[in-house]
Amino acid sequence: MKNTVMLKSWLQPETVRGVRWLFFDMGNTLISEEAPTACRIRRFADAFARYGVRVSIERITSAYREASEEFAPHLAPRVLEKLTDNLELRELIQREEPYPREMEVPYDGAIESLRLLSYEHKFGVIANQSPGSEERLTRWGLSPFISVRVASAEVGLEKPDPAIFDLALRQAECTPAEAVMIGDRLDNDIRPARMLGWKTVRVLQGPGRFQVPRDSLDEPDLSVTDVGLVPSIFLDPLGPSLAHRE
Repeated sequence: MKNTVMLKSWLQPETVRGVRWLFFDMGNTLISEEAPTACRIRRFADAFARYGVRVSIERITSAYREASEEFAPHLAPRVLEKLTDNLELRELIQREEPYPREMEVPYDGAIESLRLLSYEHKFGVIANQSPGSEERLTRWGLSPFISVRVASAEVGLEKPDPAIFDLALRQAECTPAEAVMIGDRLDNDIRPARMLGWKTVRVLQGPGRFQVPRDSLDEPDLSVTDVGLVPSIFLDPLGPSLAHRE
């Protein structure tokens, strides 16, 4: 599949120059959850087998896609609901097979994108994350680039609550017109930011890429097929319609 940028009309030179802050989601935007999700799918299949239920890896994988298409706030519980009506078994498997967060890694191009953009922009993170997000950003080498960190476990707010976006703006001391939200989920990243007057960039990575806009508020201003293309939006003098990678 060709990696490209899908352009909408707001991206004019004067508009881009007015953008001071780029706010990123973490999971499936800067950070790949592909390996831990694949691992958890295999462990779910093994767990079902331990309890005498045969569920294929292919069926679990399909359930993840279905849960994302349905805009499930949290994918794993919805996946298990699709696989069994047994509430006790669902709760048991979810406890026994937690998400292996230690397998997460930055996407190829994530650090380089931040490096390229850092000459003209400041960065924030707005993410639904478990405790320890700052330590993880440090371990991945991303922390030096991030000036504002707003993670749900630390601030007691969770996307899509508009309050978490407002908090990020206050910490950055910027206005919605000066901010762009960059994320993978229409429901958690694109829609709430657009409702507050931000510009938005959707990154078509992870299960969020299967979400289909429900109405105009779900429509991002721009979409890119991977995070490595984000610099082309803001730095390419010829415009992103000419920026692509085979």
